[in-house]
Parts: sequence; C-alpha cells; structure tokens
Amino acid sequence: MSSSSSAAATVSAEVAANCGLGKQQRRRLAAFDFDHTIVSQNTDTVVRDLLPTELITSNALNRLENDSWTEYMAEVFRMLHAQQVTEARIRDTIRGIPEVPGFVRLIKHLHKKLNFDLIIISDSNSVFIDEWVRAHNLSDCFQAIFTNPAEFDENGLLLVRPHHQQTDCKLSASNLCKGRVLEHFVIEQDLRHNIRYDHVFYVGDGNNDICPVLRQRACDFACARQGFAMEKHLIKNRNKLKLRANLLIWRNGFELLEQMSALPQLQLQQQLKLSMPTVPGGATVESQSQSLALNNADCKAEMARRASAAAGPTQSPQ
Repeated sequence: MSSSSSAAATVSAEVAANCGLGKQQRRRLAAFDFDHTIVSQNTDTVVRDLLPTELITSNALNRLENDSWTEYMAEVFRMLHAQQVTEARIRDTIRGIPEVPGFVRLIKHLHKKLNFDLIIISDSNSVFIDEWVRAHNLSDCFQAIFTNPAEFDENGLLLVRPHHQQTDCKLSASNLCKGRVLEHFVIEQDLRHNIRYDHVFYVGDGNNDICPVLRQRACDFACARQGFAMEKHLIKNRNKLKLRANLLIWRNGFELLEQMSALPQLQLQQQLKLSMPTVPGGATVESQSQSLALNNADCKAEMARRASAAAGPTQSPQ
C-alpha cells in the first residue's frame, strides 16, 4: 500500500472511531439573499414601476401594501396584465437590473476557485431569479434556489405561490422563513448526501435575513451589507440576539470577496488542498483529515441535533 493510501486509511479509521461516520465530504456553503444583495434593486418594485404612477399610488394598492406584501404584488401583477404589460417586457426589465458591484465575480470565484456550494434563499420569485441568473451566466453556479414558485399562465399573467406557510417564526414572513430553509438544506445535505459544511456563510441585507444568521454556529459567518437593515439590527442588538456567527460587513462583492479570501480558515484549507496527496478516486486526504478537526463531543452533539431536527415536523423546501 502506498504512503498516501495508508495515510487516508488511517485518517478514515480515526474519523469513524471518533464520530461514528463513514465516508464524508467536508465542504463550505454560501447562501445568498437576492434583492439588494446580488442585484442592486428590489425585483418586485422594479416590475411594479412599469405601472402608471397613478395606479401605483392608488388607495387600493396602498391598503394591500400595508396588509400583505404577497397580496400586494399579486394585485400588481394583475394590474400589469390589465395594462397589457407583456411577459417579454417583464423579463427584459428583470435582466436589466444591475448587479451589486462585484457580485457576479464573487459568485463565480466562490464556485470555481474556492469550490463552495452556493444557494439562493429569497422572497422574490422563481421567474425573476431564474431570468436574471441565466442572463448573467450563473445558472451552473447554484446548487439550489429557494424562493416563491412562479409562472406565467397562458394569458401572460404572472402567478406567484408562497414557498411555504409558517407561523412559528416571528422574524419571518408567513410565506418564507429563511432560517428554516437554510437549516433544512444543511441537514438534508448531511443525512442524504453525507456532506457536512465546515463553514456556512449567509449573505444578506434585510430584516428577513436575521433569522438564518441566528441559527448559525460559531464557525459560520453572517455577512451583512453595510448601511442596510440587517447590519443595523445585528450591531444594535448583537448581545441581546446572542449571535454566535462571525460578523462580516460588506459594501460590494469585491470587498466581500477580499474579506472572505483573507480568512485564515479558508487560506488554511486552500494550502491543505495544494499540499495533500491524492488518494484513489481523485480525492485528497484533506477531505478526510478535516474531520479530525471537530471535537469528538461536538461532533456527536451536532449529529444528534441534526437528526432530531430532521425527524421533527420541518417542512421540506419546495
């Protein structure tokens, strides 16, 4: 047996003894909000502004805006259809929304160079997000997109359904708890695919991004856009909220990429990747040796927590 194969076998045995695990992939995850995070505007309001001003400011719309954003946008889409605003024009408008500077580069770099898994969790809708992502050649970068399902019907009316219905989380809208979605995704990756994330980065800007970061671990990173509600709320209430994740404040994608690339955790893993010998099957010893970095008690506790959560009444993302 070669020295690299022997080392891999030894590491595997130690991991199995310490954590009760078989073969396991150790990876990193970045989860992104969409509006005002990847794109520089709110997709809903950009499309709403295709209406004449007198309709946008009408009493009927104002009442709905105060009651329910989901119902408000459903009425906006009905008005757009009545005004003969076509599907093609809506799609063109979405494609034309600028990125937050540097985010296309950030996403491609994380996916291609740093080997991150990437997902989007957004209260926009699938038509808007898919259209923009395809237009910027990012479709292959994302493993999953969790948002409100949408489609144009045969008459060209945009119909949007809620991602799920929930009443448990008071930090989130009834149609989407981002914390539940993020936690369920991580659990599912672990239990179904034997993928465990050493670090989870959550990137957002708004109040509805507070819930997911409060569920993060001490080894994770809450990445809040400077000057927006998420950053202000976390800084003002950090001790009260008991935020465990490391807080990164960013202004654009270039700055966030620079901060992430400078993190010792990522630099160490990149060095290990370059220096570790290759074992049969094309994997490196790194993917197995990183398991030893977890404390035995912490590892077992984390496994038990995730298994318990998975067995509970958590609703699967659509």
